[in-house]
Amino acid sequence: MNPTVVTCFVLAVAAAAGAAADALVLPIFALRWPGKAGNQWSSEVFLTNPGPATVNVSSGRFLPGTLKVGVPCYPPIAASRAVPAYSTVVLSPQTLALDLGCPVAALGGMAFDADGPVVVSSRIVNDRGLTPPGDVLAGFGQDLPAFGPADLAAPGFLYQLPGLVFNPAPGGPLAFEVYLYLANPGSDPVEVTLQDSRDGAPGELVLNGRSVTTPYAFTIQPAAFLQLTVAAGGIYPTSIILPYRFQDLFFTATGGVAVVASVVDRSSQDARTVLPVRTSD
Repeated sequence: MNPTVVTCFVLAVAAAAGAAADALVLPIFALRWPGKAGNQWSSEVFLTNPGPATVNVSSGRFLPGTLKVGVPCYPPIAASRAVPAYSTVVLSPQTLALDLGCPVAALGGMAFDADGPVVVSSRIVNDRGLTPPGDVLAGFGQDLPAFGPADLAAPGFLYQLPGLVFNPAPGGPLAFEVYLYLANPGSDPVEVTLQDSRDGAPGELVLNGRSVTTPYAFTIQPAAFLQLTVAAGGIYPTSIILPYRFQDLFFTATGGVAVVASVVDRSSQDARTVLPVRTSD
């Protein structure tokens, strides 16, 4: 997805300020979000009840991110959706747009609360406007699970983002792009430290087009979302056979935060989800 920040009117979603750390958190939610090469990304969300009793799931609380607001609409209304036993309820982009107050486009995280066991997952679809809106989107997609409390990055641990694919050097052929998405559902800021080696030796990355020295620390505000483009820093030899290279990144966090990476193959505009792995001694 395109990381360019679009100047817009931002709709204040009051519920987002009260996001709790024990929610189920989708680290990425998109609604008609414009990307490169004419791409357009929208999320559909699946609520699955694996148990014998109906579970009520709250409307997703948007963790901004950005909302682009056009014509006036009804204000966001907190709602609860009943998910019957042993069934799945699909929340279409149109349904979620109404929950957010009918924005033109949105990009952020989303948190859900439930009164019983439920599995929340999503698919971000490159709809490009080629298919009419419906309950199920068609097109290239990227599957993403929601993060429960035990899945959030926690203080005291070092996490690994495996198998990222970088172009060999700035200005080289653009075969792949790497994006990093972080959502903080809690009420306190979280500091994340990104490094390009496990031992934290000095290194270099390019974040949102700016060269930084690693380890590199940045802050995610409460009930908020952050997107970063990540590229290789420094100069690396270009392989004739493979004009790109694989690399793992590592990070720590001072609080519970949902982190996921996306590797986009620019030859097909297809994206691969990379989930963090907690390293061991």
